[in-house]
Amino acid sequence: MMKLIPYGQSNYKNVATQNFYYVDKTRYIELLEQMGTRFLVFLRPRRFGKSLFVSMLQHYYDCNRAEEFEALFGQTYIGRHPTPLRNAYPVLFFTFSGIKTYGTIEDTITSFNLSVHAKIRTFLTLNKTHLEITDQEGEKILSIQDGGDQLRELIDILNLKAKTFYLMIDEYDNFGNNILTEYGKARYLEVTHGVGFLRNFFAVIKDGTRDGKIERLFVTGVSPLVLADVTSGFNIGTNISLFPALNAMIGFTRQETDTLIDYYVAEGGIKAEDRQTCLDIMADWYDGYVFSPDAQERVYNSDMVLYFVNQYQMYGRIPPNILDENVRIDYGKLKYLIFLDRQLNGNFEVLHTMLEQGQLAGRFVFSIAVGEEIDQDKFVSLLYFLGLTTILSADQFVTTFIPPNKLIRQMLWGYIRQAAEDAYNFHVEMYKLHQYFKDAALHGEWNVLLTYILEKFYQAASARDFVFHEEGVKMLLLAYLNLADMYRVESEKAFEQGYSDIFLYPDVDLFPDVRYSYIFELKYLKSRDINTEKKKQAQTEKALFQAKQQLARYMDAAAFKRPVKKVAIVLCAHEVLAMEEIAAL
Repeated sequence: MMKLIPYGQSNYKNVATQNFYYVDKTRYIELLEQMGTRFLVFLRPRRFGKSLFVSMLQHYYDCNRAEEFEALFGQTYIGRHPTPLRNAYPVLFFTFSGIKTYGTIEDTITSFNLSVHAKIRTFLTLNKTHLEITDQEGEKILSIQDGGDQLRELIDILNLKAKTFYLMIDEYDNFGNNILTEYGKARYLEVTHGVGFLRNFFAVIKDGTRDGKIERLFVTGVSPLVLADVTSGFNIGTNISLFPALNAMIGFTRQETDTLIDYYVAEGGIKAEDRQTCLDIMADWYDGYVFSPDAQERVYNSDMVLYFVNQYQMYGRIPPNILDENVRIDYGKLKYLIFLDRQLNGNFEVLHTMLEQGQLAGRFVFSIAVGEEIDQDKFVSLLYFLGLTTILSADQFVTTFIPPNKLIRQMLWGYIRQAAEDAYNFHVEMYKLHQYFKDAALHGEWNVLLTYILEKFYQAASARDFVFHEEGVKMLLLAYLNLADMYRVESEKAFEQGYSDIFLYPDVDLFPDVRYSYIFELKYLKSRDINTEKKKQAQTEKALFQAKQQLARYMDAAAFKRPVKKVAIVLCAHEVLAMEEIAAL
């Protein structure tokens, strides 16, 4: 029987015993044990497979699952090469993804304490005999209301009995990040600083690792932000996130992705004629992540690969929607990084520069606290941890970051668009815009599309300082044009005879019916050069002529997948002066 797709599965036992396809990551257990430290912190973007990996570790080390070992791991690498530490520990497992963040701060504290209480109760129930916990001791531990104090009492009692355990925390920063983005810095600092309950909880863990009461620790999360705030500089354990040997510990390599697709082709779950198209789409949209400057291969977002295969099987063809909305990072979670006092700050320009140039170099900052100013280096580093950039190259001075794939580039342009709309008070109706995209793609009707977008810019009086130079107009054009799923959008596309301002060419794997490609050449005229009607007419004609000449050269130098329409656009600070298509040669 064809194996099930483990999309959305985070429980290893279910995957191992219920006929799910499993990409074997158990070989990394050996590597983790050989790290030379017992306290590990591992950061990766959200929706990348961290929870399933931690669940696998939990089932491997749990002393209560020794009899299940063959059923759980018999078909894996570690099942054939078990380490001496297999099933060696009582495992206390916390996950902070379900902590309540809405309501008052007291509601969040209550939710956190209840979650900790439930996990410790389960831990005591499963390990009472192994840990030699008496009923009285158990009742004493569970009678404590504060989660941190409850954990401290558990550790102290086990220390008297010379008992230790393995502590695992999945998504350690989930609710802390939610508090920051939804309620702001003040509430976040109340939780993570001073006598904040989360700071107290991690102080207990830090004491436990220092004194040997916690034998091993494995923590996963997205960014170092919360840990830097609650542990005074990220000193709770060894951060292994950039180790090259662990680059592909989660996510899929190209070989793993090819093997998965080949399995479903062989089983009839994917048509043989669609194999290469599926691989090409996934390479464009989901590949490209590098989690160490010394890594030798790129990694696919495993959630997106599984989503795609699952959707393919549901539709019986290339799915119409290749973006799992669960992967999308809501703009609101980034807004605090690019706004200051309701105005765009320097990080907005940083984001634009990276998208415009395709890359951005800076100092990689690994320990970032919210109380600090989020400067350019910290901002770009945070984008990396969020999965919105990845590592292209690095030396001892700077790291160069790039967007990893088309999915992320589209997402980043979306943040540019939303931030500009917030800051400059204009709004584009998406229904109309998508209809205009369709008309341009299928019928070559570009005029209505460009006119609609540019008129919105110029109608927003508050945006005039923003569109007062060519790059401002170009940035927003790119932000909206990147909404077109059927096109790949490039800025400063290199041709033999120069660089085009904006180049649109169809994604023919996903949209084979698209008929037209586009090149847009922008010319901007300064107000002082067109301060009379005569000057305006003369300068407009001159700029239009120059743009046409450039467009003709680009056409000669390119081999296009579809007929290309070349459009010259002349603008000034207050209006569009001319838009004209040049005829094909």
